Amino acid sequence: MGKRIINYLIYIFDAIVSIIYCNGEKCSACKKEIYDDEILCKECLNKVKFCNSSYIIDKNGINFTVYCAAYYSSIIREMIIKLKYRKDFLCGEALAELMNKVLVKNKVQFDEIVYVPMTKYDFRKRGFNQSEFLALKISRMYDKPLKHYIRKTTQTKDQIGLTDEMRWNNLKGTFVFKPKEKIGNKVVLLIDDVFTTGATTFFCSKELIENGAKKVIVLTIAKSSI
Repeated sequence: MGKRIINYLIYIFDAIVSIIYCNGEKCSACKKEIYDDEILCKECLNKVKFCNSSYIIDKNGINFTVYCAAYYSSIIREMIIKLKYRKDFLCGEALAELMNKVLVKNKVQFDEIVYVPMTKYDFRKRGFNQSEFLALKISRMYDKPLKHYIRKTTQTKDQIGLTDEMRWNNLKGTFVFKPKEKIGNKVVLLIDDVFTTGATTFFCSKELIENGAKKVIVLTIAKSSI
């Protein structure tokens, strides 16, 4: 737990430094100077394929709504990669803003925020959890509590290249609700980076609903396909 806190503080510190020492207003994707309040320049913004629909997941008695800011292509894909693997927290700030626009547009109401967790091994390897970073940003925007209800107990295979069925089997039983936590009939906003088959968000939502959540709403940066 000590190392987790240290790593968490490091990536928050890096994020603050990157914001303080950024030179002027720049596009979060291409870093060109911009002269308005937008987070992306017009050229990059035109490359974003926004999602205009929500999605309902209804499986084995577990029901929840999924909102995605954009499709996983072009600029959005590049920004997610920069955040996850290069610790580009300015991209992370921009992605959180895009997610916020979805919440505002759809008038989404919620009580608490939760994120999709990593195993301790993956957290140590990467140094931070991108979903937790995004959840923290949104938590601050809305002054809503960020909760750590779920933990990932099993190291799983990389989901890339797996079939839909393999993805579901790969994640079954890997997410566990922390026994000492209590939700108390709250509407929970669950944050993740990319929505693909829905397996990850399903198993996390299942844990939340079966342990008292009144409702789960999922919000991701991107949806993997059109």
